[in-house]
Amino acid sequence: MKLRPVFFFSLLCSSFLIAQNPAQKPLVFGNNNTTSVTKPTNFEEYLVQLAITNSPELEGAKYEIDARGEEIGIAKKEWLRNISGGFNFNDVSFPYFVKYNLGFDNYFGSRIDTTRFSRIATYPLWNINLGINLYDINSRKNKVKFAEDRKKISVAQETFKKQQIRGEVLKRYQEFLATFEILKIRLQALDAAEANKTQISSLFSVNKARFEDYNIANKTYFEALESKSHSESDIKLKKIALEEIIGVRWESVEKVKESYDVLKK
Repeated sequence: MKLRPVFFFSLLCSSFLIAQNPAQKPLVFGNNNTTSVTKPTNFEEYLVQLAITNSPELEGAKYEIDARGEEIGIAKKEWLRNISGGFNFNDVSFPYFVKYNLGFDNYFGSRIDTTRFSRIATYPLWNINLGINLYDINSRKNKVKFAEDRKKISVAQETFKKQQIRGEVLKRYQEFLATFEILKIRLQALDAAEANKTQISSLFSVNKARFEDYNIANKTYFEALESKSHSESDIKLKKIALEEIIGVRWESVEKVKESYDVLKK
């Protein structure tokens, strides 16, 4: 006789993800999405914090750390996924049990002859089953440790990226400052070359200087002029490189630099 189930259910437990240890937000130095608990002690460190705050790479690293924290929660609860349970009620056995054992024609009918016990169905009235994956339970500890180690790796990578950014910011800032000093020197060289050119030109005009000296004076002047142009171009390029890593225009932080310069005096 074929069994026809009339009721069956299964239980499947799912995991609830909880982000743990949210990354602390640093001070806003160019945008409105973060805050800091400490103020930089000098302008160089201000630029470093500014670059860290505005770094898309570090923002991605923070999301990765949060994701690793969620993976830890998943690893702790993953074993619940494979717990299953079921209940089966056999509507073939139950009517026979009522009719031929209790002596009723139906569930609530009249009494019948109870001598026909031989016609009792041998199928079970109901059954319950419960299943669990022992591998998931046994490997839970290892999976959690693996997820925790992955988060530690992400945190270490974030720290390394911050160190890299700090070094790059300080290097670009010093290179930017150096271009102004170089420009000053080249401007002095240009002034000297221009004065020498003017003097030699005056002497050459009255045949008191050789053409060779006149030619050298002009060449030196134009070389100094070209050198000045290169320095001005270097300032712009170094400025762009610094703005690229700090995430804001240099003009927007110049006033901050002035405030730090006042504190030094």
